[in-house]
Amino acid sequence: RDFFRSPRRICAVHISCEHQKQHSSGGQLHFQRSRSFSSSAHHGRHTIRRSLSLSAASASVDSPTLFSLPGLSHPSDFAQLANKAIRDCNSIRQELASALNEEDDGVNTNQVEKAKRTLHLLDDISNVVCTVIDAAELCRSTHATPQWRNGASDAFGILSEYIGSLNADDRLYRSLRRFVFNDEDKDNSSEIITQLSPEYQRMATAMRKEFERDGIHLQYTQREEARELNNVIVGLESLFSNNITEKTKYYNVGEELAVEVEKVIPRHVLGQLVRRDDLSSDGSMTLSSDNLLTNTLLAHSPSPQLRKEVYLESNTAIPENLKVLDALIEQRHIHSTLLGYKSYAHRVLSDRMVENPQNVAKFLNEMEKRSRGMFEKEMELMMKAKQYVEGNSQQIQAWDVPFYSNFIKAQRQHQRSQEEGGDSDDSTQGYFTVENSINGMKALVSDLFGIRVKEVEIPIEERWDIDTSTNAQDQLAAGAGLRKFEFHHEHDGALGSMYFDLHPRDGKFVHAAHFTIRCGRNREDDIGSDRQLPIVALVCNLSPSSSSSNALLSHSEVETLYHEFGHGVHSLLSRCSFQHLSGTRAAMDFVETPSHFFETFARDPSFLSRILARHYTTGEPMSELRAQHLKQSHNDFRSVEVQTQIVHSRFDQALFGENPCSPALGGSSTTDAFERLHREAGVPFA
Repeated sequence: RDFFRSPRRICAVHISCEHQKQHSSGGQLHFQRSRSFSSSAHHGRHTIRRSLSLSAASASVDSPTLFSLPGLSHPSDFAQLANKAIRDCNSIRQELASALNEEDDGVNTNQVEKAKRTLHLLDDISNVVCTVIDAAELCRSTHATPQWRNGASDAFGILSEYIGSLNADDRLYRSLRRFVFNDEDKDNSSEIITQLSPEYQRMATAMRKEFERDGIHLQYTQREEARELNNVIVGLESLFSNNITEKTKYYNVGEELAVEVEKVIPRHVLGQLVRRDDLSSDGSMTLSSDNLLTNTLLAHSPSPQLRKEVYLESNTAIPENLKVLDALIEQRHIHSTLLGYKSYAHRVLSDRMVENPQNVAKFLNEMEKRSRGMFEKEMELMMKAKQYVEGNSQQIQAWDVPFYSNFIKAQRQHQRSQEEGGDSDDSTQGYFTVENSINGMKALVSDLFGIRVKEVEIPIEERWDIDTSTNAQDQLAAGAGLRKFEFHHEHDGALGSMYFDLHPRDGKFVHAAHFTIRCGRNREDDIGSDRQLPIVALVCNLSPSSSSSNALLSHSEVETLYHEFGHGVHSLLSRCSFQHLSGTRAAMDFVETPSHFFETFARDPSFLSRILARHYTTGEPMSELRAQHLKQSHNDFRSVEVQTQIVHSRFDQALFGENPCSPALGGSSTTDAFERLHREAGVPFA
C-alpha cells in the first residue's frame, strides 16, 4: 500500500483478471510525507486545519451535498475540489520546505513536539487529498448520472498525477528523516522517535518504509521516470476498472434455452436484471453479463447447454481488458524493477504480513496439500451426480461446478433433516430479507459494543442512486435503494455514518465492496482538538426488488452483506490520531479479519434462529435445527472453493512475479498461464 491508498476500496473479490470477470481494488498510490515546521508557522497551519477538516457540524449547516462533503453539489465541483486540495497541500509542503532551510534559532525547541507536529502535517496532506480522491472513486464507480461519473473520473486523474509529484518530492522525505528520526546526518543520529508513543512511532516507521519502498533513494531523473510510469499505471488501472463498471455484454439465446431461463428466473424479474426493452424476439431471449443473473443461472439451471452458454458469454464479456492487463503487467514490472525490486509482487508484499512471494508460495502449497484429498472426493461426488442427472460420464466442466455443488448441498441438507426428525422441507428460501439483515446488524453492534444505529433521511442532493439528468422525483417515488445510518455510542458520542447501496443499476460497480469516503481521526495538539468522523459506504449488488427493504436474499448474499458490514464497522470504530492509520488502512492481508468475523454471524445457528432469519410472510423464526443444517452446509464443497482460490492466487503471483506472464517481457500469455494452472490443479477450466 502507498501513503495514499487510492481508492480505499476493500472488495469481497480480490482476483483481478478478465478471464474470471472479477474485480480488485484499484492501484494504491503513495505520497511522501513532510516534516516538521517552526513555531512561526502555527497561524498558517491553523488556517489550513480549518479548511481541511470536513466536520459533521459544518456539513449540517450548509446545504445538502453529495456524500455530505462540503462543496460537492455539481459534477464540475469535483475538479474544483481537486484543485483546491492541491493548493492546500502545496501550502503545507511550502511550510515544511521552509523549515528545512531555517537555521537553529538558538532556542531549545522541544524536539519531540516538533516530531509530532511534522507527523500531523503529513497526515493533513494525506487527509485532504484522500477525502477528495476517495469520494471520487466511489462516485465514478457507483453514481447513476454519467456527468457525475465523468466529473469524478477527471478529479481522480488530477489527484493521481499530483500524488505522483508528492512521491517524487524528496523534501518531504528529508523532513521526516531530520525532524522525526533525526538521522538525516547518519553521524548525528538521536533517539527522538523512541520518545514518541507507539502510535506515533508506527506512523513514522510506516511513512519512512513507504518512502523508501517507492524510490525516494533514486536520483532525480529516475524518480521522474518512476513518477511517469506510475501515471501510466494509474491510467491503465482506471481503464481496467471503468471497462468492468461501464460495459455490459448483451447476447441472445434461442427459444429452447429461453424456456430453460424462465424455469429459473420469472420474466418480470429477468427484466430487472437485464434492464433492456428488447428482452425477446421470435421466441429468443436477451441476456446480459450481469453478475447476479449469471450466478443464478449457473447455480440453478439443470440445462447444461444453458449453463455453458451463460458461462462462456459472461467470461468473455470484456475482451479489451486482456490487452489492458498485458500492458499493466508490463508497466508494473518495469516500474517495480526501476525501484529496486525483483518484481511487482515483491514490491506489493513488502509491507504486508506475508512479506514476500516465497512466503506466499509456502502458504499456498501448504493449503493445497491440506485440502487436496477432500477436493478429489468432492470432485468425484459431482461426477457421480452429473452421471445421475445427465446420464453420461463426461468430465465436470467449469459451468457444472456451481450447479452440482448446489445440487449436492440441497440433497445433504434434506438428508440431515430427515435423519434428525426435522421438516421434510429444509429450505432456507424466504427467511432472509434486507430489513431482517439490517435489524440483525443493529442488534449485533448493540450487544457487542453498545452502539445505537439510527437510519436518517437522505436529501436528494446527497444521493448517488438516482440519475439527476432525468426526473429524479420519479426515481425516488419508484423506490431508489440508497440508505444512510448514523452510529452513536452512549459514552463516546457520534461514531460516523454508513451508507448502504445494495442493489444493481446501470453504470454501477458490479461486485461487493466497502468504500471509504472519509477516514476518521481524533487529534489533540497545541492547536486544539480535531475530531473527524468517518463516512463509509457498503456497495453490493443484491437481488433486486421493488422495495429495497423487502428484497428477498439468498444466504450467500447475506454473508456478503455482513462481510462488508464488518469492513464498515472496522472503519467506524477505529480510534487514531492519524487518518493515515485509520480503519482499513492496515496491512491488506489483515483487513479481512474484522469482515470475516462479522460474516460468521450470518451462519451462527443461535443468531440465525433468534434474530436474523425470519420468514418474510409469516414472521416465523428459522428453527434451530434448520439453522444448524445451514451452518453445516457452509462447509460442503469448501475444498473446491479453496482449490479454486489457490489457483487464482497462483495466477496472481504468476502475472506479477519475477518472470511475469507477458509476451513483451519474454513470458507466456495470461490466457496460457491461466489454463496451465487450472489443469495442473485439476480445477475445471474453459
